[in-house]
Amino acid sequence: MKKITVPVLNALLAAGVILIIVGLLLISRLSAGWGSEIPAFSIAIMVFGAAVFYVAMTLIHWAVFFFTGLFVFCMGLCMTFIFTNVLPFTTEHLWPICVILCGICLILTCVFKHRKIRGVYLFPSLLIEVLGIVFLLFSLDVIKISLSLFVAKWGPLMLILAGAALVGVFFWQRNFNEFFPYDKDELSDLTDEDEKGFYGD
Repeated sequence: MKKITVPVLNALLAAGVILIIVGLLLISRLSAGWGSEIPAFSIAIMVFGAAVFYVAMTLIHWAVFFFTGLFVFCMGLCMTFIFTNVLPFTTEHLWPICVILCGICLILTCVFKHRKIRGVYLFPSLLIEVLGIVFLLFSLDVIKISLSLFVAKWGPLMLILAGAALVGVFFWQRNFNEFFPYDKDELSDLTDEDEKGFYGD
């Protein structure tokens, strides 16, 4: 089989992204009804994020472009689905959803950059996602007390537990590294070239 050239691959990627966007817009249109107003602003955000994602995949292979494009696309999609009642949320729930998406996009960016999940990205991502889920539970009134009251009452305990978890991860990797996904010191493995590749030259 003849190898597909780079321009053809880029065209396939562009066509795939466009088809995904069209399909998602059809879902939102069918949910909102054909006579309803379409949220142009959120759709513009979604298309802009898709364009940045395409640039990151084809032209400028910077992880920060990949993260920004993916995150902006997901946020625009969530806003569109919320405004068209595909998702059972309101605009008040956008900020915890934003936090959750940030953690997910950080893990995907790690895979894009390093072709594997690294601990230095995994644990912050999981922490961000857990915080986002907790904030969403407050926004949905699943947790009945207010967030400010919860922080005032349980904040110090949460800090202690978070610190204990980080210390536990340190000792786990030091003493049981054969069970850890990556047993090398990943902090020392990060070079200037890695940082340059993330932020760009």
